[in-house]
Amino acid sequence: MILEKLRKIEKRQNITVLLAVETGSRAWGYANDNSDYDICFMYKQNDISRYLVLDKYKDVYSENGGMFDFTGWDVKKALYLHFKSNPNMREWIISPVKYIPDETGIFKDLPDFNPKILKPHYFGLASKTNKKYIEGSDLRDVKIVKKTLYVIRCTLAWQLIDRGMLPPVDFDELIKLNELESELKEAILNLKESYSHLTIDNVSKEDWNLIHLWINDSLDKFSIDKIESSKRSIDDYNRRFQQIIGLI
Repeated sequence: MILEKLRKIEKRQNITVLLAVETGSRAWGYANDNSDYDICFMYKQNDISRYLVLDKYKDVYSENGGMFDFTGWDVKKALYLHFKSNPNMREWIISPVKYIPDETGIFKDLPDFNPKILKPHYFGLASKTNKKYIEGSDLRDVKIVKKTLYVIRCTLAWQLIDRGMLPPVDFDELIKLNELESELKEAILNLKESYSHLTIDNVSKEDWNLIHLWINDSLDKFSIDKIESSKRSIDDYNRRFQQIIGLI
């Protein structure tokens, strides 16, 4: 059904989808029966003259409704966001759920993402979400459980960068690579499984306390250390864009 919807978008918009993936909880590994589908894709214009205009052309596509949300970025925008080490762009690229794989090689041999940008991004998401939704809230509310899992995921992501690795999308893999203490690991996995099966009453008060003490302690210890990053040239990205649209 998703592939069929993407083909209809291609036809209506006169574009070619180069990559389409799942993002959000279904890609992270803790979706439940109420989770919708967040489909993100990159595309190129079939009519190259659309790129040859003085005014800014539309480089984003959005379609929301029911269980399926579609977001598309023009390949020119996608390449520029890659150049800027945009964290969302990275999660699209490495999503484990692909509806249309990248057979064009959009980002082949381009520099990896800059950890100096990724680390504060994930910390900022964790900190803001924790303050806005979790602190002082009813932790048994399923919406708060979802937010808590999001904070855990973002915290694990920036902590993994401190270990010299760029974070994967999959929640279980993040936990494995961070090598958490067994009691904390079990509490987090229990929370994830309970949310996935909508059985959050199974989460004990002790597990909740352990998780939230760890979250707050982790956020308090955040710091930006010296992190090396790859050098990048916009010329490499310009050439890749020109190759993809058939100019060279």
